[in-house]
Amino acid sequence: MKYTESLRAMEHPLAQGILGERICARDVIRVLAQHPVLSEPIWETDSEGREVESDERITHLGDNGLFATEDRSLSSATEHDYIELVLTAEVLRAFTPTVEPQEEAYSYNLKHTVEEFLGEHLGDHSYIANGRAIWAAAVVGIPITESNPGEYSLNADFGLVPEQVEYARRMRRTSGSTRDAVRAHHHRPPGYLFLQQALQRYRATGETPGRWDGVDEHAEPVTSAFHEWLVAQADPAGERGAQGSRERLAGDYAAGVRDGDHGVAREPEGLLTILHRVGADDDFFDMAREAILDWARSSSLSNGIRTELVDRDRSDHGGWGAGGGDVERYEFLCPCGKGKILEEHDNVPGFREHDVTIMCRTCSQEWDFVPGRSVRGWRIQPIPAA
Repeated sequence: MKYTESLRAMEHPLAQGILGERICARDVIRVLAQHPVLSEPIWETDSEGREVESDERITHLGDNGLFATEDRSLSSATEHDYIELVLTAEVLRAFTPTVEPQEEAYSYNLKHTVEEFLGEHLGDHSYIANGRAIWAAAVVGIPITESNPGEYSLNADFGLVPEQVEYARRMRRTSGSTRDAVRAHHHRPPGYLFLQQALQRYRATGETPGRWDGVDEHAEPVTSAFHEWLVAQADPAGERGAQGSRERLAGDYAAGVRDGDHGVAREPEGLLTILHRVGADDDFFDMAREAILDWARSSSLSNGIRTELVDRDRSDHGGWGAGGGDVERYEFLCPCGKGKILEEHDNVPGFREHDVTIMCRTCSQEWDFVPGRSVRGWRIQPIPAA
């Protein structure tokens, strides 16, 4: 690339650093000959005629990957080439790095992730060579190792969180409304949304994107007190446990969170919502209800529970001379399952009342409402004496 062209490339709005500091062109060049995975020593003959390693190194990274310089060597001859490399590095910076490279985070998979991500939001960067993905990872300091060491594999393993890599793979294989089926947002790479929005704004305005502050404001929780309590009851060896057991429920729930089939149960009743979404069998619901009650009775971290909504009704009301309104009624199961909790709202001018009552003789003696909460935000807790 000519010097003046390279200056223009480095002044490009997309080359100013989006998820981190601006990427230095010198580092882009330096890693090719200094990174131990991307390069190899140059051999020379000493004074006694022996072949020895010199202090200099040369890259063996080609467009197709490691050990591929003879097939197709790397080049960055245009502004498009340079911006493509920088943007590839930005996508990889969206992930959380790990100390060691991970087999599940390999370059050929991630190069497809970069292609789909950039292709969707920019369009003219829809092909990324495997070697350029490896090059970009090295530039931003992601741990790298050769896949299948000793076999001269074209691919490299990257030090990125595997669950985040799998999340990105799922997202790239879906589009439009089908993406709503992806529920593993607790595995979303931290910089994913910011980079997505930055590229969308650039496409619309052409302005230089702002720089991320490192905080994902829309991050889904990766744990909760109830989550930790429940997964602790799974079999430590990974066995599913007997049908109908708490161990089975906990193990399957933990596997679903780990594999990205669903998110974390923030509150105990969230477990029932998860079971509905995944279409669980009835016996899992029974196990879950028992676990939720056990949590409320035994955990010092419990802030109460909400039970399942079983019926709702809304009817118009003519009012009492100050205008009409409506009346809302919601029925929830009581803890024992034989009665109900009734929540009512009279939204009538001049006669506004809101009330929630445990309509079960047994449960009203064992459970009470958590104080300080609104009628719509009620939760119940065991009465200590009970």
